[in-house]
Amino acid sequence: MIDQRLKELEARGMVLRTVINDRPIAVTYELTELGRTALDILEDLRLWSEKYDIQ
Repeated sequence: MIDQRLKELEARGMVLRTVINDRPIAVTYELTELGRTALDILEDLRLWSEKYDIQ
């Protein structure tokens, strides 16, 4: 499930996938500039969920 979500985020330009090793396969993901624009929204969501004790 997480692999599919990461592929979707990569396709939308939110994350950058980098292969760091072929055998065994190892990759890293990092937020792109576009992905970083969502951080404030996610922080607001975290604060809202803490305020209303939503887990």
